[in-house]
Amino acid sequence: MDTELLQQDTEEKIEPVQIVTVAAKIPLFKGVDAANAIELIQLKEFGYEIVAQKDLYQIGDKAVYIFPDFCASEMPIFKEFIEPGGDPKKCRLGSNRRIRAIKFNLSRDPNIVEPTYSQGILLPYSEVQEEISVANLYNVNLTQELKIVKWEEPDEKGGGANMGGSSQSFPEWMYKTDEENINNLWGKIQYPITLIGTMKTDGSSITLFCRNGKYGICSRKQLKPMQYNKVVGRKQTNFFHKILRFFKITTDLNIYQLVDSDSEFVRIGKPYLDKMMLYTHKNNFNLILRGELNGKGLKGSGNKNNPSVKNEPNIKFFGADIYDMRTIKLEEEKFDNIIKDLEFERCPVIFNEEFNSKEELLQKCNDHFKGNMIEGIVVRTPDTKFSAKVMNLEYDSKK
Repeated sequence: MDTELLQQDTEEKIEPVQIVTVAAKIPLFKGVDAANAIELIQLKEFGYEIVAQKDLYQIGDKAVYIFPDFCASEMPIFKEFIEPGGDPKKCRLGSNRRIRAIKFNLSRDPNIVEPTYSQGILLPYSEVQEEISVANLYNVNLTQELKIVKWEEPDEKGGGANMGGSSQSFPEWMYKTDEENINNLWGKIQYPITLIGTMKTDGSSITLFCRNGKYGICSRKQLKPMQYNKVVGRKQTNFFHKILRFFKITTDLNIYQLVDSDSEFVRIGKPYLDKMMLYTHKNNFNLILRGELNGKGLKGSGNKNNPSVKNEPNIKFFGADIYDMRTIKLEEEKFDNIIKDLEFERCPVIFNEEFNSKEELLQKCNDHFKGNMIEGIVVRTPDTKFSAKVMNLEYDSKK
């Protein structure tokens, strides 16, 4: 029987900088020899593991932890992460100082040859106190104080951004797609639990909607224009224009033509949207589809190992919502039926089974990662009230 879980508030996100407690210190080994300078740290509050200088922390110590997939700022406290030993070539952060998984060819078990990954940045509590000149770190917003921001791929500017085609704000009545890392949510899971695991396609988040006779295409954060006024020529100046210029009155001499947007979101997404519009009109309901725009020419995370880059541009869908006074996530069965009706492709299902422990779930995901270089696996309950992403740390270390 499935565990009852609280409905996740999709708008409420965990702050990416947290005060944490050191729960355990795990020795690391190179073959049978113990590592002298570093060890593995486990946290009480979250499921991440961090490789740190040996004995820099003791069990029970408070420290400041910064989640992976966020960007370290240029504040002095991050200097050794950005320029280890003063050499920027030794930096192991990703683009724009993105905090990614770092691979160490060290094992926690001398009898098992398996790499260890460090996730996130852990800082001594006292060092952060000194950096921001605050005695009690619980009294401040550490995300703001340390200038930590979310890493996101640049949003393409197609669509004639300079002339009426600029992107608009994301619609307020929808939530922005951003799965929470499962390491933030272990405390919300009770076992046994049935989870559906789908491939996390490395692409750009795209949302299509048909609502109350209106329709649109969104990137992760913006509403994309379907058309824009393109400059196709220029008017000849006449005596009237010269008079206006004499009085320093500016006039627009450009000639415009309304054309379809050249945004990749619109260019690739519109055929899907057209079919979706017919479907929702026939069935008389509002529908939101969420997916990953991926394939040739689409960067995604920028990882050269992305298996999608060889495919023709497409959308693989992973979720659906209906709108009835508010946006409501559809359960797995209803989502699957809609995708089949529309004859769209969904993110591949990797497993659908019951798990009895955290270790059992992670083993299932990691076994799949060993033979498949993918970004991760998104796990959801059949009612979709719980969902989270399990990242492939090998893939993440290469981003």
